[in-house]
Order: sequence, then C-alpha cells, then structure tokens
Amino acid sequence: MIREVFDVSGLKAHSIVLRPRDPDTITPHALFLSYQPEPGAKMLDPEVYPRPTGEVYICGMTKDAEVPDDPATITGEPDSIAMLHKIAGRVSSQLKREEGAEVVAEQACYLPCTSDGLPVIGEMPGVKGCYVATGHNCWGILNAPATGAALAELILEGNAKIVDLAPFSPARFLKKRSKRGV
Repeated sequence: MIREVFDVSGLKAHSIVLRPRDPDTITPHALFLSYQPEPGAKMLDPEVYPRPTGEVYICGMTKDAEVPDDPATITGEPDSIAMLHKIAGRVSSQLKREEGAEVVAEQACYLPCTSDGLPVIGEMPGVKGCYVATGHNCWGILNAPATGAALAELILEGNAKIVDLAPFSPARFLKKRSKRGV
C-alpha cells in the first residue's frame, strides 16, 4: 500500500562486515570513497566504517529492485558482494579474505526511497489518526530522533514545533495522483 500511495520504492543496498587480520592496524576513521573499478566504468561511492569492536563495515553497492514480500528471502547479489570485497582489499591488505580477514557478514537490505527524495512524515489525508513516517533512504537512522519527536508533537499537540513538516506531507503524493487521474 505504501508504494502505491506515496511512490516509495526500495533501493537494494549491499554491505559486508569484516574482521581484519590485525584489527589494531585499522584506524578509527570513516571513509567516503569514489572508486572506479576500471577505466571508463561508472564511479562507485562505497563507505567504510571501522567499528569499536575491531570489525569493519563496508557498504555502497545499490540498485533499484523490487522489495520482496518475505524479508527472509533478501540476500546479497554475488557481483555486488564481490565488488565490496575488492574495494575492501584496495583500502587495506588487512581486509583481504585471502590474507586472513574473516568475513562476519555479507548482506543486503532495502532503503525506502521516495520519487522526490524527501521522506513522508505526517497524518494520512482522509484517515484520521493514521500517521506515516517513511522514505528516509539511508538517512533514516540519523533522522529518526527528529522524525519521532515531530510525530509525537503532531499526534499529541496537533502540530509539530520541532520542524516544519509541510515539505514532508503525505498529501503531496495524493495531489500528484489526482492530477494523473489515479
């Protein structure tokens, strides 16, 4: 229902978690990279996050894909996972499997994305008491506290004071749908 009403789709994102051969050699700095696998190929934007546990989280292979009904069926695509391992090895030899890095996880998830790039936050038009907060893309974790506080104010007080929710209104999609005759 959310996909049809708000034009929210899933962006399949891949990630791996590695335990370096010698975790003490990995500095605690996040890396936001631009990586070109070969001349003329599309630039990739992987991200590398060392964790306090000594593990390293690497993500960045995304593509549009249909969200499956059963989350248990979500798996990483072999070519995307392989590219993340290649990138990991370029970042540090400590992250190469063939040189002793342990693979903790190879995974995928879906990021909820809207067609206009803004999240959907607010009360459903025409459905009193039904509130929505979705479509934050990869920024959901970062924006969750403000989104939750704004929704709490909206529900309890009738309007949000912490942030202007007008740009995020669910009504913007309903207006587009009525213009298209849907």
